[in-house]
Amino acid sequence: MRHLTRFAAVSLVVGAAAAVAACGSSNSTGPTAVPDISGTWTVGASVSNAGLQVTCSLQGTATLQESGSNFSGTFSGSTTTCTGPGGTVTGNDDGPITGGQIVGSTLTYNDGQGCAYTGTVTGTPSNRVQGSVTCQLAVAGQTYTFTGTWTAGR
Repeated sequence: MRHLTRFAAVSLVVGAAAAVAACGSSNSTGPTAVPDISGTWTVGASVSNAGLQVTCSLQGTATLQESGSNFSGTFSGSTTTCTGPGGTVTGNDDGPITGGQIVGSTLTYNDGQGCAYTGTVTGTPSNRVQGSVTCQLAVAGQTYTFTGTWTAGR
């Protein structure tokens, strides 16, 4: 169960990243415009490690502030559920969103805890983001890779 608790926290962070990724819009008559992602997004994410047989899912809300091609914000109201051989653990991982970057319709974010997020913004106006997440997480002194997907919408 101790391992599952760590994974619960990780998947919540993944959700926060998903929220961060929610952006997108472009201008086809010149340089790519930076999508307006400021505001509130509903986020969902799922990560897993097949070897550990652990899967975590997250739901929550991201509130973002944008400045040019950079963004930050907060993730709140989250629920994370992790299931593995030791059982199921539920928790939350509300917290800050920092270091966000937008280039064209691609959004990236690193959570500072070993996870890297990439997403593509769609919609006119920007109203959806879909992407992938890869995490390198230390569990009981060993590093494991967790991968998954996330979405955000408004």
